[in-house]
Amino acid sequence: MTDKIIRTPTKATGGVTEKEKVLLKQYADMWTKRILSTNSADFSQLEPAIKGLYRVSNLKEPEVILVKSPVMMAFMFGACSVLVEENENSVRQILDDVADKMNNIPADVSPVDHYVSVCKTLAGKKGIKNAKEWSKVYHGGAYWAQYDAFLTAMRDVIGLRLKEHENYKFWEDAAIHGTFRVMHEKFCIVSDFPEHLGIDDQNRAHGQEGPSHRWRDGWALYHWHGTAVPENWIMNKKSLTAKQAITWKNIEQRRAAIEIVGWANVLDQLDAKVIDEDGDPEIGTLLEVDLPNIGKEKFLRVQCGTGRTFAIPVPPEMRTALEAQSWTWFLEPKDFAIPEIRT
Repeated sequence: MTDKIIRTPTKATGGVTEKEKVLLKQYADMWTKRILSTNSADFSQLEPAIKGLYRVSNLKEPEVILVKSPVMMAFMFGACSVLVEENENSVRQILDDVADKMNNIPADVSPVDHYVSVCKTLAGKKGIKNAKEWSKVYHGGAYWAQYDAFLTAMRDVIGLRLKEHENYKFWEDAAIHGTFRVMHEKFCIVSDFPEHLGIDDQNRAHGQEGPSHRWRDGWALYHWHGTAVPENWIMNKKSLTAKQAITWKNIEQRRAAIEIVGWANVLDQLDAKVIDEDGDPEIGTLLEVDLPNIGKEKFLRVQCGTGRTFAIPVPPEMRTALEAQSWTWFLEPKDFAIPEIRT
């Protein structure tokens, strides 16, 4: 017997109807599109949303400014937090003046170096210190939209009208029209959307031949299927060797590095010897490679549930792929093996 579906402004029970399933999927797609936007923010919509957030929090409305990138936002926060403390009656002028100086990036200087220089010149070591602590006073905006997607769907698809919705419009608009923001008592600095955002087929940040993210000031980030990687791994792939890839300390970056180099190239360059190969790709293949200046090391080449292959360093005493895989889970081989899977 199934529960009766009940919908009132304050109660939703009994499951989800087929029509609601379709609409919920549309809502998820709508918010995903907003998160992946590369359109410049609409300041005429953003500013009242931010001021409304402060107002319903019983705070005085702040001065609001939109800047070109998250890194500009961070160093502008560092400078302005010091300057406003020294002259709290000129907040708008301070924001505009600092933004003008930071927007004037010399052609031969990187955005980050320029922002650091301006921040240090205007606000000294304290400004740099505050800039590094921006994460203590920030919100992700559009990039933290999971809650927004859920709450709006409960309101617009399921039909709930809860107390939480009363002042929610400001929060919703801030997520639609802006990304990262740092919130000071007297001002709020919001980063614009990137002008380029590359993704893979699972909506993970990805750039195979260039940056995954590039903002309007030229600042860029590099990702490989959702994993942040150094710029040169993407822009100068030949600089990444098999030795570097397979010994990289961070396991997620190691997986990305091996994928970038390519397993065929890794095996060719390191002349890997197969010690043991299990029939289950998720248990993997035990390899031994002779690393320059290091000696013989063993690695487990394994395929994860998503179908992607990566390598895990394992102790030299490992003799089989199953033993190595079990070791990664702190188990004995007899405890790791699942009879109904390993038939």
